[in-house]
Amino acid sequence: MTPANRLRERRGGANDAGADDVLCYMDHGSFVGLRALGRGPALQITWLYPRPIDEAAVRQFSERLARGFLGRLLQRSPLPWGRHRWVANPVPGPVTWFRDRLPKERLLELRRTLLDLPVDPERGPGWRLAVQAFEDGGCALTMLVSHTIADMQATNLAIADAVAGRHVDHGLPAPSWRWSPVMLARDGVESLRALPGVWRALVALVRRSRNGSAGVSRPSSRARTGHDHFEPAADVPLVEVVMDAAACQQRASDLGVASNTLIVAVAARIAFRVGRVDASGQAKLVLPVSDRRSDDRRGNALRSITVMADPEACRNDPRGLQRDLRAALASLIRHGDDLSPLFPLIPYVPLWLVRRLEREALGAGLPVGCSLVGELPLDVNRPCGEASLLQLSILEHYTVPDLQRLGGVLFIGCYRLGERLCFTVSGYVPGRATTRAELAPLVRDALADMGLCGTVR
Repeated sequence: MTPANRLRERRGGANDAGADDVLCYMDHGSFVGLRALGRGPALQITWLYPRPIDEAAVRQFSERLARGFLGRLLQRSPLPWGRHRWVANPVPGPVTWFRDRLPKERLLELRRTLLDLPVDPERGPGWRLAVQAFEDGGCALTMLVSHTIADMQATNLAIADAVAGRHVDHGLPAPSWRWSPVMLARDGVESLRALPGVWRALVALVRRSRNGSAGVSRPSSRARTGHDHFEPAADVPLVEVVMDAAACQQRASDLGVASNTLIVAVAARIAFRVGRVDASGQAKLVLPVSDRRSDDRRGNALRSITVMADPEACRNDPRGLQRDLRAALASLIRHGDDLSPLFPLIPYVPLWLVRRLEREALGAGLPVGCSLVGELPLDVNRPCGEASLLQLSILEHYTVPDLQRLGGVLFIGCYRLGERLCFTVSGYVPGRATTRAELAPLVRDALADMGLCGTVR
């Protein structure tokens, strides 16, 4: 049984609410953060084609996506403390065609343009497509998905279903009038059913407060204002790495660790190289752990583990890191994480408090996101026929003041497609790595630290 399966077995059902269309607390929290901060992460998937794409093929792909997992939006509860619900939205996402041709080597500049294309899990569109033409006659097809709607695993499964022509009906209700007596009654009953969990969460919060592990942080020197949303988005640089999967596996075997451990060690070295470590030189690595079931409706079927890694020790002998990762995962399976007991309080948290707690919600201490997506279904790389490049990354509308206040961001994603192992490194560290020209050599050095080589672009 895999660690994810053991975690699913421990958790039981696929949702933490009474009704199947009710958002789980993780999705509810994602939406609250989006509204409180005026920004939220979107998944970006990009495919490269050596030829123009037929518009009919793009339209068919969009229509198939709308008939699957992504064909939904959330509808707010009429009660201020009520649980929001998923409703069906079988409307294909819009397709934006950028017909002014770019040189292919400027593909990464497309990310800056995509920041101006909104996705929204409530107002729609929850996801969308865009096509960028290139000077050599080829093009890039890009997909944006609100992270509230779906995490990376759910999105990949939705893409594979669409490519294969599988129509997966999740049985969601059609949108209805929020203030109808039926909705008020349903949400009132749901709120009553949630009360035992709310009381347990309050007890857990009191205990954490007494232990000094929870509390309201002092507001930052510059609180976010409503005007921040209209500031231009910062261009968080992205670097791609493509390696031979077999070579990476061999290097991991030589070091006496699993290939996933080697990837996490690379993430620790990247954090060291860009200077995103604490005063003792340790990197705080946050790894999402999926517990998605086959019939899961959650957008974000995730828990996470946090490991403090010594980049120097990782370079010389990553076996200690492997022990720490296994211990953290075993603890998650047996005991759960620290924050989940507090999740029933999410519907009661006002937006002003979410804004004030932004740093604590992200995790103090310069966290480094490290997502091990795993092997992708081959159909994921065939949205409109076989593509020559697949890129997975996270896109978020940060402003420069946002990044200064948060101390920057660093996220490493890794996935395998066939014989290729791919990294995407998106990072912005004030004063150290704020452009791709500054980030790329640091990523290349981190790979060399671990005895790895690959194409860095």
